[in-house]
Amino acid sequence: MVRLLVTAEGPTLDDLVEEDFGHARFLIIVDPETWEFEAHENVKKHTDMGHGIMTAENIAKLGPDAVLTGYAGEHGRMKMRDLGIRMIMDEDGTVRDAVNAYIRRHMKE
Repeated sequence: MVRLLVTAEGPTLDDLVEEDFGHARFLIIVDPETWEFEAHENVKKHTDMGHGIMTAENIAKLGPDAVLTGYAGEHGRMKMRDLGIRMIMDEDGTVRDAVNAYIRRHMKE
């Protein structure tokens, strides 16, 4: 089972992918096989400094295999790499759109 985490502006699959990784309002875990999901508020979204690193640490606790986001700064990307979690940037559209794109690119039938 693959667990994807998508940074999002809201708590549903039909909300837009958040463009700013560290300031994402919601972190949505999605199982791309069943489409079951759980939304978590990103409690570090208002942090003045280190928001990318702190968001990455919170994401690691949720145990995703990959993170889909719009953009992440250098510190957030480095932290995700250090944690061994793949990060895929330049996602746009809804959470559902990003997961469907991941399925087309990375999952075999």
